[in-house]
Amino acid sequence: DCGPPPAVPNAQPALKGLTSFPKDTIITYRCDENFMKIPGKQDSVVCLQDSQWSDIEEFCNRSCDAPTRLKFASLKQLYIPQSYFPVGTVVEYECRPGYRRDPSLLAKLTCLQNLKWSTAAEFCKKKSCPNPGEIPNGQIDISNGILFGATISFSCNTGYKLFGPTSSLCLASGSGVQWSDTLPECREIYCPAPPQIDNGIIQGQREHYGYRQSITYLCNRGFTMIGEHSIYCTVNGDEGEWSGPPPACRGYTCFTLTGLLAMLVTMGWLT
Repeated sequence: DCGPPPAVPNAQPALKGLTSFPKDTIITYRCDENFMKIPGKQDSVVCLQDSQWSDIEEFCNRSCDAPTRLKFASLKQLYIPQSYFPVGTVVEYECRPGYRRDPSLLAKLTCLQNLKWSTAAEFCKKKSCPNPGEIPNGQIDISNGILFGATISFSCNTGYKLFGPTSSLCLASGSGVQWSDTLPECREIYCPAPPQIDNGIIQGQREHYGYRQSITYLCNRGFTMIGEHSIYCTVNGDEGEWSGPPPACRGYTCFTLTGLLAMLVTMGWLT
């Protein structure tokens, strides 16, 4: 039989209750806490014919955790399968879609003596979407900028209604970035046909009336206007409406001489 398994730095044998070790017995070691098996290194010994254990080298070492996950960059494919990162290990990154490389900064991280990764510089910068342009009779809010991930919003001037998307997002497309939506259209809001009045006309009537455009009424000869002679087109939400009701045209009241005298007596002006 072999004697007790040999001591291995930073590792313990998994004896599983064994107290004797006959020929061909295999003992596997487990790394101590905070240590990791070095890939490719042997982690077990065998009791040989001469009652000696097979040779084993130190196979446990300290390692940094998985490399830092970065919002703007991803680990290069070469390093993704790895799980062992001893002190001094250097890993490289590449920019994620929507970002461009800043050549003045290193795209690398190093496992330091304290088993922490070095601090990552922002070596990838957001790409910029093209200038969105302008919307006739509308506004584009770019207060959040036009870099990758930014959202711009659209609105129309008073008197116009928006047709199309209300916002657009700067997103990755192929090797570049572009806006998720095209610009909307701002169409003029019209009031309904102006109300007609009895015994009167609309002066210079037109086919459509937009925001703040007014109409003027005239009474036929022999009629008096009661109310505002002009009303204008205003908006309520996305709909056009007139600022008020149209006026009315009332005829003059005629009195006979007898009727006039009776009215004056009734009012006490004549006795």
